[in-house]
Order: sequence, then structure tokens, then C-alpha cells
Amino acid sequence: MTHRRRRLRNALLYALLFFVLAGLVFPVLFMALTSLKTAAEVNRIPPTLWPKYPTLENYPFMARAWDFWLALRNSLILAGGSGLGATVLGAMAAYAFSRGTFRGRTLMYALLVASMALPAMVALGPIFIAYLRLRLLDTHIGLLLVFTAGGLPLATLLQFAYFNAIPRELDDAAAIDGAGRFTTLFRIIMPIAMPGVFVSFLLLFIVGWNDFLFVFTLSSSPDTQVLTTNLYTIPPREADYQSSNLDLVATAGMFVLLPLVPLLMLTQRQLVEGITFGAVQG
Repeated sequence: MTHRRRRLRNALLYALLFFVLAGLVFPVLFMALTSLKTAAEVNRIPPTLWPKYPTLENYPFMARAWDFWLALRNSLILAGGSGLGATVLGAMAAYAFSRGTFRGRTLMYALLVASMALPAMVALGPIFIAYLRLRLLDTHIGLLLVFTAGGLPLATLLQFAYFNAIPRELDDAAAIDGAGRFTTLFRIIMPIAMPGVFVSFLLLFIVGWNDFLFVFTLSSSPDTQVLTTNLYTIPPREADYQSSNLDLVATAGMFVLLPLVPLLMLTQRQLVEGITFGAVQG
């Protein structure tokens, strides 16, 4: 009886995993297949799943209409620069919280955690007004600053857990050798906690890559637009203003998704190691 229950439980578990995986994969698959359809087929009723006459003509059309390489460069600068900045600054803050004994430490840590619950819409208005007065609207530095500041709480909390798991004796040994706080952090603590540092950077990179609200509000010129904000401006085909352009929308979505695929494939081992390392240490 026990064996039958175990088999039934495993069967239910695999069925659940299958449905969850199908729910995650199907939207991406549908988007990829739609991007390969012609304008006539995408507006066909009843709709089709698999393209009858697959074509790649949507991709060069969207690349030209979007100025894809400029938007890709801006996305990489924004996501990479803000992720790196927030990770480094977060490491410094996490080290201070982990090793420091200063007054107000508990209150500051509580405020840091509470700041993560602040809705983005609440902060967007004051940030816009401040940027307007500081002339930081529609600038790369302005976007980098807001995303670095926004990612700082997450970077601090993630790395704080890793730094806490590292013995304090290493700090004492470094101090005996004459190393200062910054030397200890960047040459001893961070290399040991590199799985957590990497996970922090990768998560912040993805957050910056996928953001739409802040970039759309704080920038307007093509020079600062990123891939996600370009989703708002799907160009119509010439002499074809009546169709839904769903094939172009799907192609635009693939342009946003595809650059992340090689990154995640190359870093999946480090990502899993970082997550499991944190689970073991916790």
C-alpha cells in the first residue's frame, strides 16, 4: 500500500510539474511562433498556432524601425551599469551591517527592508520632479542613478546573508596584517562570497533589463530609449494601418527576450551555485 501511495504521489508531482512547465513555456513558444507568421496569417480567423508559411521578414523590419542596436546598447548600459553599481555599493552597506556595531544599526536595517515595500508609482512622482529641476531627465546618468538606488536595498539584503556566514576571524586576521576595511571587503570577503555577489548582480541586471515604467517616464528621446520602452512604439507597415500587427508585437517581444537567453545559459551554473550556497549557509 505504501508503494502504491508513493507511486501515486510521484505521478501527481510529475503531473503538477508538467502543467507548471507548460504554463511557463507556452507563452514564450506562442510568441516565437507568432513572430514567424505573415501579416495575413496572424489576422486569420480562426487563428493558427503553427505558422503555415514561416518567414523571418518581421525581424529585419523591426530592427530597422526600432534602431535595434542603439536600443540594445542602451539596455546593456542601463542594466549592466546599475546592476554593477548597486552590487558594489550594496556590498559595502552589507559589510557595514554585518560587521559594524554603530548606533542605529537595527533601525537603519529595518528602514532598508521597509523601503523594498514602497511601490514604484509612489516614488516616481518625486523622482520626476527632482530630475526636472536637476536637468537629469532624458539622460543616461539619470537612469543609471535611479536604477542603482532602486536596486541597492535588494543588493544589500542578499549580500548581508552571505557576509554573515563568513567567520569574523578572517577580518581579525586581515586587521592584524594591516589591512583596512575596504581591503578586507574587496580582497577577502567578497571573493569568498562571490556566489552571492554574482546572484545579486544577475538579479539586478534582469530587473534593469525588464523595466519599463521608469525609463518610459524619465526619458523621451531615441538616444536613451531601451528595448522595453520600444515595445510601446510598434511601427505599422506601409499601407497596412488596419491590421493588428500582432506578428510585429511578437517579434518585438523576441527582441527583448533573445539577448537574455545566452546570458542565462552561460551563467546558470553560477546562479544555481549562488542560490544553493545561500540556502546551505542559511
